[in-house]
Amino acid sequence: MKNEFVMKQFAIARSRLLSALENVTEEAASQKPEGFNNNIHWHAGHILLVTEKFFFKAPTGASELPELYDEYFANGTKPEDWKSTPPSLQEIIELLTNQEKRIKETGITNLDRELDSPLNFKSGLKMGTTGELANMAIYHEGVHTGYIYAMKRLVTKQTTNA
Repeated sequence: MKNEFVMKQFAIARSRLLSALENVTEEAASQKPEGFNNNIHWHAGHILLVTEKFFFKAPTGASELPELYDEYFANGTKPEDWKSTPPSLQEIIELLTNQEKRIKETGITNLDRELDSPLNFKSGLKMGTTGELANMAIYHEGVHTGYIYAMKRLVTKQTTNA
């Protein structure tokens, strides 16, 4: 698989995410539709955090996100447990846009590059190369973007019917 192809896939996924977040107000983003564990705000922050981990922290050890993002958006967290005010949705959108620029600038120089320490997941999945991380980040972003689109429809419907 070519680096350019992976970068194009990422650009498409990020474009769809940013499109999904257009015109979402802070109020709408904070609503948790029935049947969902989190809200739009959490999903946007979670995508930002995981993508940062897969494209930067795991392969290089560096991250531009403050550690407090883990408190709000890591796996297993939820808005009901937030003890303080999280970064705003607008701040997350700006960081997502900046993150996309950083990923395009740095690119993925070698999809087969072995990580110093592979990531092991509870599911048994093990990722040991930068290419595996990049592909998982793209998949992950698509899944959570789907949740955002679904929630956006429900939240907009609730607001219109109120």
